[in-house]
Amino acid sequence: MRKHRSQFGLIILISSLLLAFALSACGGDDESAAIARISDPGVILSIDDLTAFGFKKSKTYDVEGLVGAESAYYGFWAIDPYAREDYEVRFFKTHADAVELGVAQADERSGETAILDDELASWPVGMKDMRQCGGDKASGPASHGIQNCKQPKYWDYSIYANMILLCSGGDVEHAQELCRELLEYLESQQNPA
Repeated sequence: MRKHRSQFGLIILISSLLLAFALSACGGDDESAAIARISDPGVILSIDDLTAFGFKKSKTYDVEGLVGAESAYYGFWAIDPYAREDYEVRFFKTHADAVELGVAQADERSGETAILDDELASWPVGMKDMRQCGGDKASGPASHGIQNCKQPKYWDYSIYANMILLCSGGDVEHAQELCRELLEYLESQQNPA
């Protein structure tokens, strides 16, 4: 009888340890490993750091009026080259400049409250690129819908090092996912294991 209790206790102990190990391995939430919305890895980036891993620069913007920015670009990227997403990228001299000088105009250009009118925007450059169309594209007597091309393309942004990355996605959650995906890929290219 004593032998069975000892074996039963050992089985319980091993089972408990295996369960604890499995729970810690799954961890549920992997946010601790994810890049924060605002993070400073202590590097200074340029567009070359993005084009080095496949970011396609479509346009170079004039940054006059974009407070503190040294350069800005419109382009697209995805791990899958057939499913690329649009991004606007702004580079500042330092991370502190990106945070202190760039947030107001990034807020203005992204999310549900984005300013989509050239006359109201503090920096109207690239406004056409930051809008997307939605609604009914059909025409003719059978169509009662109207296509609306004054919807925001960029739903959120991340500040990483000296860069502000505005991300498309259709909603905040998807935009954050796209920002994280690009930044994690950038980090993996800069710090290969």
